[in-house]
Amino acid sequence: MKNAIDPQPDLRRLDLPIYPKAFITAARLNRERDRVFVAMPFAAPHSEQLWRILRGVADIHGLNVRRVDERLEPAPIISDILDEMERAEIIVVDLAGLNANVVYELGIAHARCSSVILLSPKEQVLPFDLAAIRCIFYDLSTRESQVELAERLGKTLVALRSVGPPTIIESPMVRTETICTDLGMLAELSDQELSGECVWFSGLLSAFAINEDEPFPPEESPYLAALLKEREALLSLARRGCPIRCIITPPATPVVVRRIETMIHRLKRLMRFLESDDPALDCTSFVVSPFRQKNLYIIGHVSCIEGYKKDVYRGYGLNLRQTDMNAIQSNISVYETLFDHLEGQTLLEFHAQAKDRKTAVRLATIRCLKRALEVSQTSQSSQTIDKKPVTRGGRTRGSGLRRGERRT
Repeated sequence: MKNAIDPQPDLRRLDLPIYPKAFITAARLNRERDRVFVAMPFAAPHSEQLWRILRGVADIHGLNVRRVDERLEPAPIISDILDEMERAEIIVVDLAGLNANVVYELGIAHARCSSVILLSPKEQVLPFDLAAIRCIFYDLSTRESQVELAERLGKTLVALRSVGPPTIIESPMVRTETICTDLGMLAELSDQELSGECVWFSGLLSAFAINEDEPFPPEESPYLAALLKEREALLSLARRGCPIRCIITPPATPVVVRRIETMIHRLKRLMRFLESDDPALDCTSFVVSPFRQKNLYIIGHVSCIEGYKKDVYRGYGLNLRQTDMNAIQSNISVYETLFDHLEGQTLLEFHAQAKDRKTAVRLATIRCLKRALEVSQTSQSSQTIDKKPVTRGGRTRGSGLRRGERRT
């Protein structure tokens, strides 16, 4: 582990202001790779034990982990704190006891740094504003629980530091496998942590519309298996309490749809799911968009994946995967606003009455799917009629032959 204490105090910083905005403007510091700042209540009974774990994890990953009480500079402590927070690549905040000083530092951290890790004792209930943010809940009472905390911290640090440029995925199969992997990363969280995450989807009907009986040709069976794995991962997360929000765009006009049989099959499957008593529905919500939305997955704070069609075949052949926290949070903010708006539109267009708003929206979505099913079945009938040969006077149109005649 790198030395946690600067050997020489930076006396030039003594005249810096202690108010965050003025300090940040005057200091103009840059974030340093591998530097981690820990904000924690130093006098708490568990603090030294937690600090030893943090230092051990930092040592394994080659990080320079620091806390403000180890600095030697003769400067106001608030200046030291602001200096550390402005230089750190990652900030770790221990919320034990909801110490007022630590919570103050957390507010600054969230405003200034995109890589913040929250820690909290398992038995502690967080305030509403913090409960929705991903947090590592720990228990230091046993050797096993300490090891578990160290492993979770290590994985989180690796994930935060592995953020790189967006990744291009040019295969529907690889895209689906990547989504399954990212959903699996979310599934590693505890149920308490999972309830603070959310999976967002926008697109045609979602993976909830897939099932084993879908008419896939044999050569595409591996792709169907991957889609089923994606569906099961979503169901598992929802049943454990992870909110899932889906914006769907079922067909609204009688158009010719490639593989119309698949469309009809998926509409029926999704309706059966929404009409069921599956416990996953307690945490899963659907709204309908009257216009096409881009295909998008936001998988908690793990990744954001956009899909684009390259041709008429199944799946999305061009995809953009991002893991940058700012990009993910920006997409979440947009989709929260869009989802709330479309929820009202869904109720207005496909109005349904129920004991609560969530049930009413679900019933309205089912009505929309039934209408879309009628549209798709009409399209299927039209295509069937168009394919039938037209006969006139016992001859097949365009053939010049009577039935049973053979060209010589």
